[in-house]
Amino acid sequence: MNQPRVTIASVVEGEGEISALPVLLRRLMYEAEIWDADIQPPFLVDRGRLVRPGGLEAAVEAQARRVPADHPGGILVVIDADDDCPASLGPSLLARAEATRSDRRTAVVLANREFEAWFSSRQRPRSAAGRGSPSTWRSQPAARRDATARAG
Repeated sequence: MNQPRVTIASVVEGEGEISALPVLLRRLMYEAEIWDADIQPPFLVDRGRLVRPGGLEAAVEAQARRVPADHPGGILVVIDADDDCPASLGPSLLARAEATRSDRRTAVVLANREFEAWFSSRQRPRSAAGRGSPSTWRSQPAARRDATARAG
């Protein structure tokens, strides 16, 4: 008996996440041995609009139409915490998203500072011998600002 496809529809705040998030999700699906996932293209919404009342709700409503109610998966909201406290903003956004569409699974993930730091933290600096020096690795990659510019 075939199981229904896992469908993930996402909401992101930055242009970089439009291409990066599906790659990250596919990698996670592969590691979880989920071979038949339907990763929908992310829905881009400005962060200022997302955190204001009505903005997140509209985005969740739009993405809920892309996730069949009887299938596994759901709606994933990924935004940068910037200077907000992820421990308070995250639950607040999740409550709003769940109140909008309680018939869909919803998750809210806040990158402490910037989403891009998740990727740049995996890039280790190389020494002349071709090995990274642990003293040059940042101990707190999530504290980075402007990670996109540093990586380029």
